[in-house]
Amino acid sequence: MRPLLFLLLLPFCCFAKSDSLLIKEIQVLEGDTFITAELDNIDILSFKTDEDKRYYLRLKRKTLKVYPYALLAAHKLDSIQQDLEHIPRKRKRKKYLKAVEQWAKEDLAEELKKLTRWEGRILVKLIYRETGICTYDIVKELRGGWHAFIWQQLAKIYDNNLKNTYQPTNDKEDKLIEHILIETEQISRVKKY
Repeated sequence: MRPLLFLLLLPFCCFAKSDSLLIKEIQVLEGDTFITAELDNIDILSFKTDEDKRYYLRLKRKTLKVYPYALLAAHKLDSIQQDLEHIPRKRKRKKYLKAVEQWAKEDLAEELKKLTRWEGRILVKLIYRETGICTYDIVKELRGGWHAFIWQQLAKIYDNNLKNTYQPTNDKEDKLIEHILIETEQISRVKKY
């Protein structure tokens, strides 16, 4: 019976996932076993007031809403820059950029118009986080200084600034956004196992 049970369980054991916990050291002292292992760092937030907690939860909801757009922007910017390297003529570059702009208007404009001002500010910061370039400089590089100036003035009307950078070490809101993104990344890694 035991050999049959062993043969039945063997396939399940062969395809088991490996343990992600790295054991550093095992010590036996006075009959007790002590295992030393390295775990991922976690941050624990505490809030002084309920208002601070509500602010954090609203920021988390809004950050998770716009983060996919920032990832898409970073990916698209990278592919645009790679494509532009292979286009030698200025006229063809302009034509290509117009086509990309048309795609963005058709696919993303309606969704992005629904964002609130606060979500727009978060999106500008997250685009900087993902690309390392402020949104103003991206527009200036791809569409020119005049377009960048116009979009900057339009953003200022809505209490935004395309020149905003992402500084999690200096800005309280940016620090919370960074915490939210790291926490979300850790949760998604845990769910894979």
